[in-house]
Amino acid sequence: MKFFHTADWHLGRIFHQVHLTEDQAHILDQVVDLAVGEKVDAVLVAGDLYDRAVPPPEAVALLDSVWEKLVLHHGIPVVAISGNHDSATRIAYGSALLARAGLHLVADLERACRPVRLGGVDVFALPYAEPVEVREWSGDASVQDHASALRVCIERMRTHFSDTRPRILVAHAFVAGMRSSESERPLSVGGAGIVPAELFHDFDYVALGHLHAPQVVSSRCVYSGSPLAYSFSEADDAKAALLVEMDETKKALPRIRSFPLRPRRRLRNLEASLSDAITAAATDPAREDYLRVTLTDEGALLNALGRLREVYPNLLQLERRFLSETGKLASASSSPGRRAQESETALFASFFQEVLGAPPAPAELALFNDALTALLTEEKTLVAASGETGSSTEASA
Repeated sequence: MKFFHTADWHLGRIFHQVHLTEDQAHILDQVVDLAVGEKVDAVLVAGDLYDRAVPPPEAVALLDSVWEKLVLHHGIPVVAISGNHDSATRIAYGSALLARAGLHLVADLERACRPVRLGGVDVFALPYAEPVEVREWSGDASVQDHASALRVCIERMRTHFSDTRPRILVAHAFVAGMRSSESERPLSVGGAGIVPAELFHDFDYVALGHLHAPQVVSSRCVYSGSPLAYSFSEADDAKAALLVEMDETKKALPRIRSFPLRPRRRLRNLEASLSDAITAAATDPAREDYLRVTLTDEGALLNALGRLREVYPNLLQLERRFLSETGKLASASSSPGRRAQESETALFASFFQEVLGAPPAPAELALFNDALTALLTEEKTLVAASGETGSSTEASA
């Protein structure tokens, strides 16, 4: 059996105020073309079909289009589960009817216990579920975290295990020791969401979702990663769809091949001075990429964001290196009570030091004091005028 393993589509994602639907359609067209070109027996999608529980209409339309192309136009069965970003109820709508056409959407724990039979292989599809949901469904009071929840679910599957048919598990989980990215929503706090890889030892292949970086847990347990980069921490990740070939006799390890996916626009990190970044844009063939620019300049810059967006139209994030290195914006050198007692000039000097890493020069302090004096003079004039108006009004009354 031969199938594609993919996950974490996050349809409807908005990244730094940019709607990514066109980018997602571009990448999913490649997934469909690869599935057709490689004549796969199935496509497995390991959760997070949508980016949120109530997806926008364009995301629903895109997913519907992908299902139509794979299942109806090309006759390729699909097994997909709900992830922690999805609404299980919405994903499962019409699933019994759709399964007859070859679209197996599994978002119900009871349904997850029974395999989807594809050729000579059994595919167990386990949707993401909070431990409290598993505890209520199973009646097992020992379920307190994701590891125990996963253990109970797999135990319930065992009654449907076959000794002769290879078993695949599609799941959405955070396996211990794996690398996370900035774009994943945590499954829980305090480490309760982490599950040990040993729980998967009864399966011949485990198609995992949730972590967006492609990575290998073991020769039989793999994260495909998301097809697109959804944070700048993933800019250097090699996004791909995984082609997996299973030996239906269970005598050989799965053979896994990675097929690169090419985005409409890459996410890219650029570090340079403002002048160098503007100069480089003239000969940059990828200046339409989604960019995070980290400027190396120190001191004040005039309209850096506007100037860069003239040459890099898809600049999404602008940072200053010396600010991120010192972290001084986030930490105050004195308490609010103490600051309240300091003069305006001292406060300015302290702020200047925190932001720029050096004290203000005498000329800069003089400029500040001139501006402050003018402001205070204007304020006194307004107060005096207000008092005179009030007195004459009261006298008239």
